[in-house]
Amino acid sequence: MKFLATLGFLFLISFLSAQKGFDPAYHLLHSTSYVQDKNFYLFTAIDKLPEVKALLANDVELKAILSTQKTRIVESLAKCDTATTCWVNAYGLSKDEQLKIGNRLKELVKKEAVIQNLVQKHLRPSGLFIKYGDLSDAELLFSAWNEACNGFQYIIDSYAFGKKGRYPSIDSVSYPAKGLMYRRYLMSAGYFLAEQAAQWDLFFQPHLTFTLFLLDMNDRDEAARHEPMEAFENRKALEYIPSINWEKYPYAVIMQPGHGPDIEKVPLSPIGKIRVALVAERYHRGLAPLIILSGGYVHPNKTPYSEAIEMKKALMEKYGVPERAILVDPHARHTTTNFRNAARQMFRYGIPTSKPSLCTTTMDQIIYITDAKWFFAQRNMRELGYLPYELFEKISNHDVVFKPVITSLHADPLDPLDP
Repeated sequence: MKFLATLGFLFLISFLSAQKGFDPAYHLLHSTSYVQDKNFYLFTAIDKLPEVKALLANDVELKAILSTQKTRIVESLAKCDTATTCWVNAYGLSKDEQLKIGNRLKELVKKEAVIQNLVQKHLRPSGLFIKYGDLSDAELLFSAWNEACNGFQYIIDSYAFGKKGRYPSIDSVSYPAKGLMYRRYLMSAGYFLAEQAAQWDLFFQPHLTFTLFLLDMNDRDEAARHEPMEAFENRKALEYIPSINWEKYPYAVIMQPGHGPDIEKVPLSPIGKIRVALVAERYHRGLAPLIILSGGYVHPNKTPYSEAIEMKKALMEKYGVPERAILVDPHARHTTTNFRNAARQMFRYGIPTSKPSLCTTTMDQIIYITDAKWFFAQRNMRELGYLPYELFEKISNHDVVFKPVITSLHADPLDPLDP
C-alpha cells in the first residue's frame, strides 16, 4: 500500500509540474475588450488589479519612459503630413525602451509583493503564459512583456504599414495601406489618440491603445466574436459536462475542423457538409459524448460566416445532434489552431485530457495531418512553436486518435485575430 501511495504522490507531483501553474478554476479577468484580453492579458490583469496599477503608474522610472513616449507621439504628428506615415513609428518601442521597461519589471517582481501576486495569482494560473511556466517570476514577467511588444509591432506592421503577416490572404489590412485615403484615415486616428495622451498613466497605454485602434479601424474583431462563449454558444455543453460518465465512451471528444467555401454568401462548403455528416455518424454511434467544432471567419476573406457556427446549425437541424453535445470554437483559422483551440477547451472545460480523442474529417485533411510529406508537424513548430497534439494512430480514412497538449493554452499575439 505504501508503494502505491508513493506512486500516487509521484504521479500527482508530475501532473502538477506538467500544468506549470495552470489552474482550471482560475477566472480570467476581463476589460471592455475581448480583443485586448486575448491578445494582451498582461495589461488587462494590470489594469484590473488596483494595487498593481497604482504601483506601476507611480514608478519613477516607468513614468519617465511614458513621458518621453507621449512627447514623441505628439511631436511626431507635427512633423508628418498626410502623404506619409512617419508618425506611426512613434508608437513603436525602441529596443532600448523595451529593455529598460522589461528590466524594471524584473526588479519590481523581486521586491514588490503586489507584482509577485500579479505573476503568481494571475499570469501563471491563467495558462496564457504557460510556455514560460518553468521560468522564475521575474523572467516570466520579462518574457510576457517582450511577447506583448512583439504583438504591438506585428499589428503596426500589418495594419498601419500593410506588411504581409503570417496569413496575408485572410488576415491583412482591409484597405490599400499605401493609398492616400488610408494614410488620411491613419492621420485622423493619430490626432484623435494624441488628444488622449494626457490621460495615459501606464507605460504600455500608448502602444496598446494604438494597436487596438488599428484592429478596430480594419474591422478585425474576429477574436472577440461570440464571446463570452461560456455564457452563449457553449453554455449548454458546459452545463452537461459534469454529468457525463466518461467511462461509457471510447473517446473524450470528436474534434472536427471546418472548411470555408471560398465563395461569398455561401455559409457551408461541400467539404464542410461532408465533415458534418461524418461527425454526426460517429456521435450517434456513441464514440464520444461531445463534439468540438473548430473553424472561424476565414474563407473567403471577411466572410460573415463562421465555419464552427454553421456546422453547429447543420448538426442540430439536419442530424438531430443535441446542443448540449456541441462545443464550438468559432475562432480558429487554420488546421494548426483547430487542434490548439480544441485542446484549450478541453483543459479549461474539465474534459479528461488523459483519455484519447478523435479528430474526424475528410480524407484529404487526414492525409495532410498524418502524412509526413505534407509537413504538418513542421508547420505547427514554425507557427506555434510546439505541437498542440499528440497523435497516436490513424484508424480510418476519416479518423485519427490524438490527445491535447497543455502548451496549447499559451496566448499568441502574433496571431491577433485568434491569439
